Amino acid sequence: NGADPQDIAFTNLDDDISSSSSAGGGFIITAPDNATTSEDGGTSSFTIKLNMAPTSDVSVPIYVSDSTEALITSGSYSNVDNLTLIFNSSNWSSPQTVTAIGQRDNDSNGYADGDQNYWVILMNAVSNDSNFNGANPQDIALTNIENLKTVMYHLTQYSMTDFINSGISAKSYADNECNSSASKPANHTGYAFMSFDDSNEIRDLETTAGIDGSAPIYVNNELFANNLADLLDGSLSYRSFDQITGVGNGWFWTFSNNSGGFDASNSCNGGSGIATADNNSFQGAGGRFSSTSAFVDHTNLNCSDTNRYLVCIAKPN
Repeated sequence: NGADPQDIAFTNLDDDISSSSSAGGGFIITAPDNATTSEDGGTSSFTIKLNMAPTSDVSVPIYVSDSTEALITSGSYSNVDNLTLIFNSSNWSSPQTVTAIGQRDNDSNGYADGDQNYWVILMNAVSNDSNFNGANPQDIALTNIENLKTVMYHLTQYSMTDFINSGISAKSYADNECNSSASKPANHTGYAFMSFDDSNEIRDLETTAGIDGSAPIYVNNELFANNLADLLDGSLSYRSFDQITGVGNGWFWTFSNNSGGFDASNSCNGGSGIATADNNSFQGAGGRFSSTSAFVDHTNLNCSDTNRYLVCIAKPN
């Protein structure tokens, strides 16, 4: 109830000649193959040709109204914010294709700005042929669909005492810390990137938290992994020592093995997955972003350590 599906913008193309020239020169434009592009590089294409042979070259400048949302490609032009099509007596009847390619924008909060409308604008033609000079082909309206990114961020250092003294279940406590953090982007729901028991493992986040496993994962507005599985198999887009935790070789709690499953023997005296006592006699599995093998780098840490981070993952609402 009240859920609001996205709107879709379309352009209804006139089947008459597109032109403001009183001399009869005009353009024949095919409708875009779809009305949308997308932030992950989804495209929309249309074609344009002349309605009759010109006596001189006809230049049609084209640009995108918002280059943060899309760029255009045609012929020798590739991923530009503006280009010019040239028609002459030889190619006037051959459709030239223009493709709009959706771009990932860098909006104010760095994560999501929703679906955005924009135009591919076809300017007045320039030609020594009076039939075409000043003729104005119609513009094309499109929508760039928001790419549903998954976002990772870290919270300050946590010891097992923080979890033990919370008075609530470890998972509820950790998830609440992630979801209430100022580091969480707006319009997202945060979850702890940890395994708590056999039914609440990192590899279960698709089902337990509703994380889209195919969605790209971003850190600090930069691509970190192409999907959720890449966090476990080590196929990260890039890594640096301060990318997640802000310190070189910064460790964070995971209580997981390398495959993202719960490690009951290294969960700080588990049961619920969190220590019932905060001391050196218990070990807890940890990960670090600088690992050369995988993001979840199954290394045991002393449960008394206080300089370990809580890493969170957030999905768009």
